[in-house]
Amino acid sequence: LTRHSTMVVGPTGGGKSVCLDCLAAAQKKAFGLPTYLLPLNPKAIPTDELYGVLDPATRDWTDGLLSKIFREMNLPPPADKPC
Repeated sequence: LTRHSTMVVGPTGGGKSVCLDCLAAAQKKAFGLPTYLLPLNPKAIPTDELYGVLDPATRDWTDGLLSKIFREMNLPPPADKPC
């Protein structure tokens, strides 16, 4: 069980996506847990946009893409919608 993220690396056509899809399906079948895959290419996003940035003048934090994804994923499920 992974709480936040997993990085899968390998050559093009090496079966990375198939492997992840298989693991997600197995987790759902074995444990009945919903599994969400949010693939992204970190090389396609500038570092500040990926992780977030602290403004040195105001000390305000601006969330990056990963911060926003983690916050969304850790919100409690709505009461009217079971897991």
